[in-house]
Amino acid sequence: MDLKQVLWRVVYTKSANLNSSAFSAGPWHPDKAHIERCCEVLRARQFDVGIQSNQQAKQNASSWVKP
Repeated sequence: MDLKQVLWRVVYTKSANLNSSAFSAGPWHPDKAHIERCCEVLRARQFDVGIQSNQQAKQNASSWVKP
């Protein structure tokens, strides 16, 4: 993942009724407005979704790894 370019993705939470672990996420996309439109469509269908950037994902992943 290239962290120099900000990328965005839809994150589906456990209450989104997916057969997954705590959350699942869509593919990375460079256009935040596109991802926001995707979220609007999914929320209109009663899915519990959010938006995550690759910087947020990096911070979350680094907090899981304890030296």
